[in-house]
Amino acid sequence: MTKLQRMKVLATGLLLAAGAVYAIATWFEGRYPWLFYVAAAAEAAMIGAIADWFAVVALFHHPLNLRFIPHTAILPRNKARIAQGLSQFIQQNFLSSRAVVERIAAFRPASTLCGWLLRPQNAQTLAGYFARVAAYGLGAIDDARVSGFLLRAVSDKLRRADVAFAAAQLLDVLTEDRRHHALLDEALAALDDMLAREETRRFIAEEVARNAPLLKYFSDLFHLKLDERAALRIVEVALNKISEVRRDRDHDLRKRFDAFVARFIDELKNDEATREKIHRMRDELLASPALAGYIGGLWGEFRGWLAGDLGASASVAQQRTAALIAGLGEKIAADSGVQQWIDEQILTALPALVEEHRAKFGRFIEDQINSWQEEKLVEELERHIGPDLQYIRINGTLVGALAGLMIAAVTRALH
Repeated sequence: MTKLQRMKVLATGLLLAAGAVYAIATWFEGRYPWLFYVAAAAEAAMIGAIADWFAVVALFHHPLNLRFIPHTAILPRNKARIAQGLSQFIQQNFLSSRAVVERIAAFRPASTLCGWLLRPQNAQTLAGYFARVAAYGLGAIDDARVSGFLLRAVSDKLRRADVAFAAAQLLDVLTEDRRHHALLDEALAALDDMLAREETRRFIAEEVARNAPLLKYFSDLFHLKLDERAALRIVEVALNKISEVRRDRDHDLRKRFDAFVARFIDELKNDEATREKIHRMRDELLASPALAGYIGGLWGEFRGWLAGDLGASASVAQQRTAALIAGLGEKIAADSGVQQWIDEQILTALPALVEEHRAKFGRFIEDQINSWQEEKLVEELERHIGPDLQYIRINGTLVGALAGLMIAAVTRALH
């Protein structure tokens, strides 16, 4: 027997008990006059019990199935209004931006996240999810229909892509505020270091001798080592020029370099011949069987290794993923500034996100309630609040008995 059924039996039992007491007290009232008060109390108890029974039942059903009585079966008849009201109540009190932000702020997302990531079992769990998703993805791509579709889609997209303009935009970003000079400086520094090495000097000397036989002839003839001197002079001139360019931010060679880059970017954007050449190179690469075979071979080897590794009990990829996740948790835990930044980003983004989606949650609740049959709605509501409503019947019986006794006593006293 459920709690609702037990409470209904108790409330109905009190009503029947009050009726029995009333009948007995009325029967023996002539012999025992004091039973008048008992009968009055029992009568009032029955009235209170019946009235409250009617009120409780009228919330969910038509009492005695009498449908002509107005304002009965209140809840099922007002299902739409209840659904809308409940939806609005939840949106305003549980899904308001302020309530959600306060709750998330108390939750301390960054601290909670890094604490969760630092637990080894959680890192292993996430790594296991990664392994399963990766294994499933590899299996899906292995299907000839899927791999063929992906290959055709990517190839078609690349063939339609304006590679020249995209390269120009990329170079625009790289050269903005002379960022490309950092790369030039690195290249000059590497060249400076290379020319200062002894093996580089010997290489240049050999090249000079090989490409200038007359210089080599006189060098051997007069034992003057002219080829070595020429090589050293070449290296010395190159080193001086590199040092000069590295020191002078407005050097003429830097200006020539800027002009060359700017001209190349402009040609990528506006010169049809250059653009056509770039796109022809793109199409040739895409149509090249050698390139396709090379990429396919690399992908096949990688896929085979990864599939075998993910299927192993001690997966290297899974272990490294777990270590990466745990390391991320350690870094977040050790950096309070990053934790504060994460919390700020979440709390800043939440209000707009909540405002955008809370109405959807409200409509979902409203639609769910409206989709229920009236019997389902009554069953759910009565199951949750019905037991407490039976106390109204019990209290009505007891309070009615007390009120009836007081009224009877006052009436007799006045007479």
